[in-house]
Amino acid sequence: MPGRQILLLNPPLINGIAFTRQGRCQEREEVLGTTKPPYSLALLAALLRDRGVHVRVVDQTAERLSSEALIARLKAEAFSPSLIVFCSSTPTLDADVVEATKLKCAFRAELVCFGPHASAAPGESMQRAPDVDAMIVGEPEDAVLALVALDQTTHGDQIPSLTFRRDGAIVPHRASGSYEGFQSMPYPAWDLLPRDRYRVPLENKPYLIVETSRGCPYSCDFCVAPIVQGHRFRERDAVSLVDEIERGVREFGTRFFYLWGDTVTLNAKSFGVFCDELIARNLDIQWFGNARADNLVNPDFVARLKQSGCWMLSLGIESESDDLRQNMLKKLERKKIQVALQNMRQAGIKSFAFFIFGYPGETPETINRTTRYAVELDPDYANFYPAVPYPGTEMYEKCRRDGMLVSEDWSKMEYSYYVLRSQGVDERVVMDAIRRATRRFFLRPAWLVRHIDDLVRLVLNNGTLVWHLAMRVLFGRRDAPAAPPTAEPDSVVSR
Repeated sequence: MPGRQILLLNPPLINGIAFTRQGRCQEREEVLGTTKPPYSLALLAALLRDRGVHVRVVDQTAERLSSEALIARLKAEAFSPSLIVFCSSTPTLDADVVEATKLKCAFRAELVCFGPHASAAPGESMQRAPDVDAMIVGEPEDAVLALVALDQTTHGDQIPSLTFRRDGAIVPHRASGSYEGFQSMPYPAWDLLPRDRYRVPLENKPYLIVETSRGCPYSCDFCVAPIVQGHRFRERDAVSLVDEIERGVREFGTRFFYLWGDTVTLNAKSFGVFCDELIARNLDIQWFGNARADNLVNPDFVARLKQSGCWMLSLGIESESDDLRQNMLKKLERKKIQVALQNMRQAGIKSFAFFIFGYPGETPETINRTTRYAVELDPDYANFYPAVPYPGTEMYEKCRRDGMLVSEDWSKMEYSYYVLRSQGVDERVVMDAIRRATRRFFLRPAWLVRHIDDLVRLVLNNGTLVWHLAMRVLFGRRDAPAAPPTAEPDSVVSR
């Protein structure tokens, strides 16, 4: 293993558009005007470096770096990788493989990919990507460490979570990867990434990701998270988490942290211990992350989140319809949603609510009711998404069985398109409804008055994000004029 040169890669822009390829998040920049840092690559780099491997991490998206320029840079630095591991996503897979193959050919390296597509549909993903030698199913850490110890990926049958090629045939995986060292993971190799490129909106400050938990016990049928990480909820120790945050403050001067987990507040007891540890150390930081409304019905718990530095929480509300939420297997009670938002506002925590339009069984009237519901709930921010049937999810299988899919084009399996049709609901209906809902929510005088300070900070700190938001509100997603050029990309929480 020592002496090998390994390249960890986040692929470049696609037709000038930045995409997030981190965990279950696989959306284009224009959805929130931002992209996330490749946390998984930073963690893999730390694991490899601890074992004496010569490793590089390159975020082509953040650096706005073409594959040709990267090849020239690596050759000038005499870095010749024998293995290239890249993250990808369902909508970006085809384009990412084209770019990664350029590096494979330049260095005669083996090419390995991981991401939600590889976990949800590994065989089909390999068929779509003939130049990829292997894909990792599930969590990638243990598989990558094992790969580096092999002479070549054709010996991949020694790695249960690997789908790989041998003699032209695709050899399927035997298990889904689960990182055994999760509770004792090393500090991510943030020093190998352009940290200043990843910024929080409103404040326009750099931030770091701290992974708190993996696995989701819920069964929402549209979500790929359990496919990648399983349903068993695993948490890291509260003291080690705060140690990691404190190191980020000490080494990089970071004051904003994204607590990375599908539902960071799921275990109120253990997360309360984490909050107490943060409060005791008085680190003067702010954090944000994903939560569920039914975890936030205790006002004392929510107040403790705020005291520990909680700045914003994102909540998947999905629909006004209790029946639709039940069909999604989204077990969430209406009353608890309202209580959670009230508790957050009282505590001073910003709320970011997400709603899905066009889920199977939706009608134009239920979509309109969800728009009205979003306005009535009145979270601080809201985003409205088309339902996306990611291959491998129960929702995808349901849509295919019922003949709802109008396209199997994976590049359209993202929030800028709607690829279903039924009951008077099609792409035009859904995307028009999203545009109307966005305008109705954000152009309310009451919302504008309450958020005047945020709007002023946005204008002063992040003109590009303001442009994205304004164009989406006024013109919708895909028909908006291109944003003016900018030298610095940004980043934030998403659903």
